[in-house]
Amino acid sequence: MAGKKKVDRFLLLLVLATLSVAAAVASWTLAADRGTAVHRGVLDLSHWDPYKDGVFDLDGEWEFYPGKLLVPDHSVQERGKGGFIQVPGEWNGWTGPDGAAMEGYGYGTYRLVVTNAPVGEALAIAKNYVRFADKLYIDGALVGESGEPGSARDSYVPRNVPYTAYFKVAHSEFEVLLQVSNFDFEAGGITNSLQFGPGKDVQVRKGLIVGVDLMGTMVWLIIAAFTLGMYLWFHRNALLLWFALYFVLYAISVIANGERVLLQWLPELPFELAFKIKTVSLFATPALFFLIVRKLIERPIVRGIVRAMVWLLTIYVAAIALLPFRLYSAAQDIVYLVMMLAYLALIVCLIREYAKGSYGRLSRRQFQLFIAAVWATIMLGANVILSSANMTSMLLNNAVGSLFFICVVTLLIHQYVAAYVSMDKLTKRLQIADRMKDEFLLLTSHELNTPLNGIMNVSRTLLQDTLRRGGAEARERLLMIRNTAYQMSNLVNDIIDGARIRDGKLALNPGVVDLGSCVSVVMEVSAFLAKGKNIRLVPRIDPQARYVHADERRLIQVIHNAVHSILTDTQVGDVSVVSSLSDGRVFIGIETSVPKAKTDENAAAADNGFTVGLSVAKELVELMGGSFVSGRNGLHISLPAAPSDSLAEVAAAAEPETSPAPAGQASRRDGAARILIASADPIGVEHLYGMLTAEGYEALFAGNGKEAYEAVTRFDRPDLVLVDVMLPEENGFELCRKIRRHFTQVELPLLLISSRSTSADIEAGIAAGASDFVARPLDPGEIRVRIHTLLSMKRLVKEAARSEMAFLRSQIKPHFLYNALGTIMSLCYTDGPRAGELLSIFSRYLRIIFHLDNTEETVRLSKEIELIQAYADIEKARFGERVRVELDIDSELYRCQVMPLTIEPLVENAIRHGVSKKLSGGTVKLSIQREGEFVRVVVEDDGVGMTAEQVEAILNREKQEQGVGFRNITRRVAHMTGRAPIVESERGVGTKVIIWLPLVYE
Repeated sequence: MAGKKKVDRFLLLLVLATLSVAAAVASWTLAADRGTAVHRGVLDLSHWDPYKDGVFDLDGEWEFYPGKLLVPDHSVQERGKGGFIQVPGEWNGWTGPDGAAMEGYGYGTYRLVVTNAPVGEALAIAKNYVRFADKLYIDGALVGESGEPGSARDSYVPRNVPYTAYFKVAHSEFEVLLQVSNFDFEAGGITNSLQFGPGKDVQVRKGLIVGVDLMGTMVWLIIAAFTLGMYLWFHRNALLLWFALYFVLYAISVIANGERVLLQWLPELPFELAFKIKTVSLFATPALFFLIVRKLIERPIVRGIVRAMVWLLTIYVAAIALLPFRLYSAAQDIVYLVMMLAYLALIVCLIREYAKGSYGRLSRRQFQLFIAAVWATIMLGANVILSSANMTSMLLNNAVGSLFFICVVTLLIHQYVAAYVSMDKLTKRLQIADRMKDEFLLLTSHELNTPLNGIMNVSRTLLQDTLRRGGAEARERLLMIRNTAYQMSNLVNDIIDGARIRDGKLALNPGVVDLGSCVSVVMEVSAFLAKGKNIRLVPRIDPQARYVHADERRLIQVIHNAVHSILTDTQVGDVSVVSSLSDGRVFIGIETSVPKAKTDENAAAADNGFTVGLSVAKELVELMGGSFVSGRNGLHISLPAAPSDSLAEVAAAAEPETSPAPAGQASRRDGAARILIASADPIGVEHLYGMLTAEGYEALFAGNGKEAYEAVTRFDRPDLVLVDVMLPEENGFELCRKIRRHFTQVELPLLLISSRSTSADIEAGIAAGASDFVARPLDPGEIRVRIHTLLSMKRLVKEAARSEMAFLRSQIKPHFLYNALGTIMSLCYTDGPRAGELLSIFSRYLRIIFHLDNTEETVRLSKEIELIQAYADIEKARFGERVRVELDIDSELYRCQVMPLTIEPLVENAIRHGVSKKLSGGTVKLSIQREGEFVRVVVEDDGVGMTAEQVEAILNREKQEQGVGFRNITRRVAHMTGRAPIVESERGVGTKVIIWLPLVYE
């Protein structure tokens, strides 16, 4: 027993695999024989549950009408005149009721009656292989066709493309008619099962089969490209070229057979050409395989078998290319059978050589893989023959084909594994050199930063000097120097980060980050890159995919590098940042609307100098638990979505209950400057609030841009605003621009807070309207100095403006003084008592004017009305009955505070420019009423009125010619209430002016 030869495990495994395939075929055949669905032309669905039973084959006895192409209207007349034929199966030799035998070439109609069908249910019938033209009618309607059935060769068009018919029936019983014609192949009929079931299930099943075919095709093509690349760039071995061509032909055979995806892609492809492609791929593939065997196995008997098969298959492929389908198809089965016999002879020879230990040019393991590949080819061919006879399923081909693929690819890979093993030591040496390179780059980068900053500072100074002195050419060169320095500085920072990542020294501070704010900040900073190009930056952030779990500063860096890369390679179109949420992850796409297929040259040019940035961005994303992928139309990033409980905490923290007071609920402390903190960072707000209150300032809080804007547009607006760039909904840049539309730098200083302090960030902030810029981490000393500077500047400019306004307000218009005195003098000669009365009124008017505190910002409405009354009395004394003034004032409003000389100039204008210029005079009506949170002031007259052009000139700031009065009123009122004055006027009818003042009591 000790001398007994040990059983080879490989051969044992091969025998077991053969028995397993045989068992699978037998199991399928027995399962198919247990019963059929159709009995004597009738399909009873009474026991069929579409939701449980799903899809099944329409196998069994169909009614068959030879030599007739029935249509739904004529099928009733012909009912009962046909016979019954087995489906699937060929109609060759079938005998009808009249005793005539059916030949391979001919035509006929298959009929099926379906009973107890679910009414209104979406159903489907899938047809795969019917030779060679057919039309399918269901319940009287044409639902599918392939080619054109006809009663003769001249009237029929072959095609044979799989299709699926989807339908709903209105009755529980319906008729299925399938017209079939064949004049090209020696055997005709329905040669494969038709599938019936719910439309959705059939669609899924078909989609799965097509998907498997496409996946197999793509895999084979990828392997072919890989093998061809190895031949072109590494090793000019003819065997690699044969393998590449073999894989290409195999991929074509996959999409040309089975579901015949090729015919579905190219519906206009002629029948002859389509089947030539199908058949050539089917028989040229084994011819190439035999050539590969000849290269690998150098044994006389093997070479004889291979030579004979190569010649036979080459001749047959040439016949396919030259002859029509009906001629070369007659020899197809014979050639296929001879090929299978050759495979059997080949594997017997290979096993005998393997038993003798004669492996030729291959190693033992490679020889085993080759034998397994030949065995898989035999199993695949046998299953094709059995499935054509409906004894097994074509699905088994996928399993056997996958095994064949694994064997061949493993054989190729095995030949090159040894080369990779020998390179292991070299790889380690390269890693050491790479580490030394990183250290060198790190030291070099730190040294480069100093001169780079010097370049930027000097170029900025020269640029400003050039702007003062002129010189467009010098300015362009300086701009080029500055932009190049910016790019080099960013590249240096990326190199430093890359070295830190590889050393494991890069620290991250992950948390809940608002993606929308990050994107808006990056787009603000990157806007200058789009200048000069026809590019639009478009943020499209889904509200459901807005918050991610990441490091805020590093996320901005990643998005900035990605946007910069896209802008560098884009000349026109839109650059969008899109986000979506799926399976707990946020997917971010930085995409361009004009995808560009790069050549090798322009790809290298585009990536030169920014590969480091994208590499660092990719590693940063991976450190934050995400992925970074480059595509043809942009870059795609995925990051973990912020947990819902974290979002709740952020929302709660954004509304502090005790620390900072909301923007509209705090009262002003005497003498204390009011500072608004516009930020959604609760920790930062707490820090700023404590620091400001400790300095004696009154601090307010706004959690978003909307709240901040409402706070600054109220009457009691703050003295200074701290704006965080990372505001939700709208970023800090946008808020600055919005505020600057109404308030100047002096009226409301803005201090911008950002996580980054690059020159581009500072430039974007100042351009948006910020008065100053600070970067995190916040230094209390720096914050105090900057706030003090801005408030001092505001105070000094405000005092100068008050002095100027006091001077203007203290002036009495000379013509009014002369007119009033002239009127009094004339009355002294005609009406002494009236002159004395008018002199008393004029004295009261002067007393009010001279006793006004010209530094006061507000006065009581009662004092303003007193001044209006005095002026009106003087004018009525001058013009007599030609001027009438009516007052309608809510008595509750006399205590409210208004800006001095706001209403009086409107009444003065109505009298001077309205009713006094009208011969008959007129009436001026003044109405002051409460309207919500505002005081509504209406001054209306029925004087001469104005044209539409004059009204437009009054309302248009750029065209105003009225001077200080009306211009100051409109600007101040709009700032305090956010509501612009309304002027309505018509020539010859009169004028109506409406303004709104804030409702404020002393």
